[in-house]
This record gives sequence, C-alpha cells and structure tokens, in this order.
Amino acid sequence: MKNNNLILSALTATVVLVAPVHLKAEVLAPNVGTLPDGPAITAADVQAAQAMWGDAVVAIGKAGDDAPKVAKEAAEAAYAFELGPIQFKPTLAAETPFRPDLEGALSYFVGGNDKYAEDKGFALKPWSKVRFENHTVKMHGNIAITMGHYFFTGPDDTETKVEYTKGYVKTEDGKVLIFLQDSSLPYGAN
Repeated sequence: MKNNNLILSALTATVVLVAPVHLKAEVLAPNVGTLPDGPAITAADVQAAQAMWGDAVVAIGKAGDDAPKVAKEAAEAAYAFELGPIQFKPTLAAETPFRPDLEGALSYFVGGNDKYAEDKGFALKPWSKVRFENHTVKMHGNIAITMGHYFFTGPDDTETKVEYTKGYVKTEDGKVLIFLQDSSLPYGAN
C-alpha cells in the first residue's frame, strides 16, 4: 500500500508539472489586451514610425495653445489605443509610471491633468529635433521590438539622451502603431 501511495503521489506530481496551465487574461494583469494579425512589418516601417513620433514631439512643442490638440492627434495616430491598453512607461513619470490609455499619455506630453500632478508636459520643452539610434530591432510577423537611445535636442542645441524600448504592431490596414514604450534616463543621469 505504501508503494502504491508513493507511485500515485509521483504520478500526480508529474501530471501537475506537465499539464498545460490555462490562465484567464484578467489573472495576469488588470489591463490586458491582444495584438491583431497583420502584414509583415519591415525595417522601413519601424524607421517611418520613429520619425513620425519624433516629428510629433517637436510639433507639440511648437504648437503653443494648440499643443493639447496636436498631442491628441499625434497620440491617436502613433499609439495602439484602439487595440486596448498600451504598455507606456514615460521617462519622467515616478508617481504614476504606467499609462495604459490616451488620457495618461496626453498628460505626460502636455501636462494639465490633476490625475497626473507630476506631469509638466514633456513635449512642451520645446524640442527642436528627436533622433533615434536603434541598438537592436527584433521583428516577427507584424510585430517589431526596438531598443536603443533617442536624443532630444533642446532650445540651446544640447541633447538629452534617453534609453527606450518600443514595440510596434502593423495592423491589417497597414498602420504601424506603438503598443509598448518604456523610456528612462541613463543610470546616473540627473
């Protein structure tokens, strides 16, 4: 009987270890979304999306009183909000570092939202130029993940170096949208 119990225990443990685990999405995180299928993403798609994003940051800073409108149009064109929550952790956000929706992203870029009191309007600097230096780009189907530095040129022509990871998805209609953005100042930078 003792050997049978040991064998049964061993079989039960094996089944538990090899049985597939099916978790419901809501168990993983409160802000779960999926990415759609689409045509293959290319290096040119990624470069165009990065240029568009950089140009939008510059345009927001030049827009004056229209900055919130310009920021909203740019964010809706650049980010995958229509696909559900995005993974957005902006550079200078500490109190509320994760921004899954348009409201949080807009607050970061132009400020003025009491829900995100720490936001001063990152894109209002104004920046005169944004350039990307991709360290790595990984592509699979319609998804690309990039990591590197972007450099923001300020009004006095000095550059601020920021580290980033960005994820892009190419949708059926050919749009290339950001679903992941994690930015930070390099370690030790003030």
